[in-house]
Amino acid sequence: MVNFEWFRTFKAIYETGSLTGAAEALFISQPGVSLHLSSLESYVGYKLFDRTSRKMVSTERGKILYNYIQESISKLEEAERHFHKSTEKDVPTISIGMCFETFQFTLESYLPTLPFNVIIKFGEYPEMLADLDGGILDMIVTPHKGDYKGLEYKPFFKSG
Repeated sequence: MVNFEWFRTFKAIYETGSLTGAAEALFISQPGVSLHLSSLESYVGYKLFDRTSRKMVSTERGKILYNYIQESISKLEEAERHFHKSTEKDVPTISIGMCFETFQFTLESYLPTLPFNVIIKFGEYPEMLADLDGGILDMIVTPHKGDYKGLEYKPFFKSG
């Protein structure tokens, strides 16, 4: 199986155009970058860059490989950054109950930017209400407004 770090190194070389630039971007040594690249080239069986005196120029196979991996690596790096943030000790967590459709239209795109961790529980209103009452949820986002005593209802959105 291929080593994920080889792909990260390949991507950094492709984007910086040099072994030195990739080493600086990844905070590893230039010989380490060279080793990763030669290991990846041996694994795939193709030369991925033409080496010139000043620059690394991608071969056609290198361009194809980059197009396959760049988005996935970026997503994994984003997940790594988000996960790292979420393990910090002073970051609060809020548990929210809502239906999946509401989540998609209201909260999903904002999750990576929030300064706190969010735990989402999907379910039906009666189930979420019981979880709120039991302390499992901190809040519910729902189109229902019941007459449950002890709850504060705030409009999330008003139409027209």
